[in-house]
Amino acid sequence: MIGAIDRGAPTTGTRPGGGIGGGDLSETLLRVVAAAIQALPEPAALRLGRGLGLAWYCLGRRRRRTALAGLRQAFGATRDDRELRRLCRANFAHYGTVLAEFLRLPRLDDQSLRDRFTVSGLERVRAARDRGRGLIVLTAHVGNWEYLAAAQAAWGLDIRVITRHAHHAGVDRFWQGVRRDRGVRFLDSYRSLKDVLRHLRAGGAVGMSIDQHEGGTTGARVGFFGREAGTVKAPALLAARTGCPVILALSWRDRAGRHHATFSEEIPLADGGDLAEIVARTTRRYTELLEAFVAEHPEQWTWVHRRWKPA
Repeated sequence: MIGAIDRGAPTTGTRPGGGIGGGDLSETLLRVVAAAIQALPEPAALRLGRGLGLAWYCLGRRRRRTALAGLRQAFGATRDDRELRRLCRANFAHYGTVLAEFLRLPRLDDQSLRDRFTVSGLERVRAARDRGRGLIVLTAHVGNWEYLAAAQAAWGLDIRVITRHAHHAGVDRFWQGVRRDRGVRFLDSYRSLKDVLRHLRAGGAVGMSIDQHEGGTTGARVGFFGREAGTVKAPALLAARTGCPVILALSWRDRAGRHHATFSEEIPLADGGDLAEIVARTTRRYTELLEAFVAEHPEQWTWVHRRWKPA
């Protein structure tokens, strides 16, 4: 996929040395592929993207094993191995479709992007913003998360997306440039905690991904599809410290290719206990809501990510 999957949580750590460097050839190749995708009629472009995803399924043995292991963890008790392999194949085709849609984003104006969505709960975000207390928007890498990030900008929500960078400078320039041109605004996850707090206390909104592995002291071990997974606890901690409302924003694509976005009701903090207990139980609540959504759209979540790493 383009760049790295957003970890989407603030950290007080430093950017890894050499994490961004070189990459000019990667950027050139991406621009060539993007130009080819954009020159095709949209149905043909999406078919090509799907084909690229299926090629990755065939050739990417390590990622395929990771995805299958995750699917077995989640659904092995209810689906046979043939069905899980079919689901895995569809999952890789989904990645290719996401890539093709992302590369075609520069061809869409805001109205065209809005027209691709059926959206529910948008009024909840606006009502929360109108109270001026700041807003934390949780999200995940399900459906076309890049479309959702661009769409929220087109809807005028002005959510600052907490993001990390791709490992290659050229890939990162291309990826962030497409997003920036769509009006997506960012907060860098490295050394960003003070920036996030400042933005929230000024009444702003921040978007955080909650579906990626988070280890060490910044993560909480909570159940995800029957097995403990390191999960970012920053959203719950920020909500507890600031009193900001929290909303879950997720999207998926239906069989006709139409995108759907849903913004949940505000998710309250867990009651009782000290701060650590409240944060842990609230993080578990967020994860349970995400798990239920992924179970409804299993072919559209990022099973190639190693979600159940050791602590």
